[in-house]
Amino acid sequence: MGTNQDVTETLDPAQDYGYALNLNYNVFDQLYEAQPSIYPDIKLEPRLAAGEPIVSPDGLEWTIPLRRDVVFHDGTPFNASAMKFSLDRVKELNSYPAWLLDSIARVEVVDTYTIKIVQNYAYAGLKAILTLPVSSPVSPTAVQNMGLQNFQEKPVGTGPYKYVEWVRGDHVTLAPFEGYWNKSRIPKVDKFIYKIFADSSTMKLALEKGEIDVVWDYLTASDILSSLKNSELSYITHEEGYQHLLALNTGLPDSPLQDVRVRKAIAYSIDKDEISNRVYQGLFPPLKDTMFLPGFMPKPSWAQYTPDIAKAKQLLAEAGYPNGTDVTLWYTPIANGKEEADLAVVIQEQLAKAGIRVHLNSQEEGSFLERFRAGEFEMALGIMSGDYPDPDSVAYFVANSQGSYTRRVRVNDTLLDQLTVQGRIGADPAERENIYGQVQDRLADIMCYVPLVRISNYMFFRSNVTGVEPYYLAYSPWWLIAKTQS
Repeated sequence: MGTNQDVTETLDPAQDYGYALNLNYNVFDQLYEAQPSIYPDIKLEPRLAAGEPIVSPDGLEWTIPLRRDVVFHDGTPFNASAMKFSLDRVKELNSYPAWLLDSIARVEVVDTYTIKIVQNYAYAGLKAILTLPVSSPVSPTAVQNMGLQNFQEKPVGTGPYKYVEWVRGDHVTLAPFEGYWNKSRIPKVDKFIYKIFADSSTMKLALEKGEIDVVWDYLTASDILSSLKNSELSYITHEEGYQHLLALNTGLPDSPLQDVRVRKAIAYSIDKDEISNRVYQGLFPPLKDTMFLPGFMPKPSWAQYTPDIAKAKQLLAEAGYPNGTDVTLWYTPIANGKEEADLAVVIQEQLAKAGIRVHLNSQEEGSFLERFRAGEFEMALGIMSGDYPDPDSVAYFVANSQGSYTRRVRVNDTLLDQLTVQGRIGADPAERENIYGQVQDRLADIMCYVPLVRISNYMFFRSNVTGVEPYYLAYSPWWLIAKTQS
C-alpha cells in the first residue's frame, strides 16, 4: 500500500496522533469501534468490550465488561489490569493525544474482566473516544521489557496485524497475528507493506507498474484524473472528513488581522468555486457554508461570505486601510502536496483584487507544523478533521480556548468556552444541535477560519486486489484486503 504520509516520530498509540493512526487501527484493538456510517446514525459497537457500558445516573461512572479470549501479540493476556495500565499510561506520558482522555479522572479494576472509568464530568463523547487508538490496550509486559524507545518503534497490541519492521522514511511492515481472537478478521495477505513515497507522481507510477497494489493517500488532482482513465485500476472514493481551511490569527501583535473587519474582508475576497476548479480540477467540492463535518450538526453560518470585492474594500476602508494592507500566508507543500503551493497562489491573486497584498511563506513540514501549532503565523493553510465520531471532536478543537486549533488562531472567547462545555456534557441531540449551531454562528462572526474545500479521498488499487474499504473518518480495515495472482 502506498502513501505520501510519512510516519516520522513514533508508532506508540499513546504518543502518536499523526500518520500512524491508520496503522494503529489495524495493529491495536479498541474497546468499541465505529461502523461505516455518518454521525449521528453511526453505531459504536463492542470490540474488546464484551458489551455496552453501564453508565451511572449522573453519567460519571462507566462500567465496561471485557472480552476474556484475547491475548497480546507477545502472548500475554489482555484483562482489566492491562486496560487500566494502558489508559493510565496515556495520561502519565502526557503526549499530544493525551488531551483526548481529559474527561477521565481515574480507571478502576472491578474484577479480572471489568473496568470502571470515573469521569471528571459527564462527557457525552466518551464512548466515541474509546474507538480511538489512543485508548487501545498495550502489552504491559512489552512496555516494561522493551523500554520506551524500543516500544515506540515496535509497539505490541492485540489487533489483527502486528508490527514487524519500521524503516524510517521508507516503509512499515505488518504481518498477520495468527492468535487474533476474531478469526473472521485474520488478514488475508501474508505480509502488508505500508510504503512511503515522497510525492504523488512517483507513487502513481509505482501503482501503474505493479510495485504497489493500493494507493491509500494522497494523489494530486492531476494524478487522480489520469488514474481515473486507467482501465487497469479500480477505485473507491469517499468524503473522509477532512476540510481544507484558511486559518486567520486574531492576536498576532501589529497584524492588521487583529481587526475583525480585515478578517471578514479576506473571507469576502475568496472565491471557493475558483479554488475547487483551478486547484483541484473540481474533484474537491467547495466548502461554502460550514466547517463542521457532515453529520456533525453543521449549520450554514459561513454562507453569507460569498465573493464580494466591493464589500471587502469597504471593510478594509472602515478598518483604516483604504489603500489595502499587507499580510503573510504560511503553507507547507511538502506536507500537503504541490497543490498547496497552487492554492496559496490562487488565494494571493484573489485577495489582491481587494487590495490585500499577500506575501507567501513556504516552509518545510516540520518547521511549519511546530510554528503553526505555536500560533506564530499571520495566515496559514491548514487541514482540519474530526477526531472521533461526535461533534464535540470538531467544536472543542476549533472553538474552545483550550482547543488545539483555537490556540493557534489565538481566540479566547467566553461565549465559545461556555457553549463548547455545554455541548460536550449534553446528551439531548436537539439541545446539542442548538448549542453547536450557536458555536458556528459565533465562529463565523469572529472569522478566524475560512472554510475552502472538502477533501475527497480517492483510493486506487490494481484489478487483482479486493477488500479495499474505508471506514468512518478514513480509517481502513486492512484485514479485508486480499490479492490474487494476476
